[in-house]
Amino acid sequence: MKNNKSILTILLWSTGIIFLLPIYWLVISSFKSDAEITQFPPTYWPKEFVWSNYPQIWDLLNFGQTMINSIIVSITTTVLIVVFSTMAGYAFSKKQFLGKNILFVALIGTMTVPPTVLLLPLYFIISKMGMYDSLTGLILPFSVTVFGIFFTKQYIDDVPTELLEAARIDGCGELRIFFQMVVPLIKPAITTLAIIMFVQNWNSFTMPLVLLQSEDKFTIPLRLAMLAQQNVAVPWSHILAANVISLLPVVILFLSLQRQFISGIMSGSVKG
Repeated sequence: MKNNKSILTILLWSTGIIFLLPIYWLVISSFKSDAEITQFPPTYWPKEFVWSNYPQIWDLLNFGQTMINSIIVSITTTVLIVVFSTMAGYAFSKKQFLGKNILFVALIGTMTVPPTVLLLPLYFIISKMGMYDSLTGLILPFSVTVFGIFFTKQYIDDVPTELLEAARIDGCGELRIFFQMVVPLIKPAITTLAIIMFVQNWNSFTMPLVLLQSEDKFTIPLRLAMLAQQNVAVPWSHILAANVISLLPVVILFLSLQRQFISGIMSGSVKG
């Protein structure tokens, strides 16, 4: 038994090190010079820490405004996705209306459509609505997702219908039932969905590339791509430093909500 535990411990540590190695390499390389980053054999610790990489990239990319743009888009879109997807998931789970099953199957079917197929139609629709080259064009058209509806519906299915009926008998309205009973019961699922959607929108590149033209509205992934294209020699030290800065909000979000995230994943894994 002890041998088995020792083997399991070694395997877990080995797996953890393998997954953390790229993060370590990213952080350490962000303090190196371009010459040291590209040299062979590589160095595992900077010969000399180049602290200036961070202030230089902050000024070069106007990172303060870029960070604000990404935060506005990611947080606003995530909040709208969570609210609308949870409401739709509640309707599909606990309400009866004409064609509910057909509509739900049709929505799930759209998940098989490659996103690139929808790129051109979305561009024309967003442009016709006057949202081209604005942060609004990255928020409103993507404020609900089929994945979010499907994800929340699976958790709301486990909420006892009898509990909701008892609340209705006591005179509770639908909004009160939803916000005061359903939402607290599926809080881990909502937290999990929020983290997934925030990371997805934070890392989004294709839609900002298509919909944004003004540099003062660029998000972080788009700004990083432009940096690599504007130079003959790729400024790896600056790119790596920018990547470290861009990782911080995601890391902080996950660390602050990791318990709810793990709870949501675990409850989903034993569902049914």
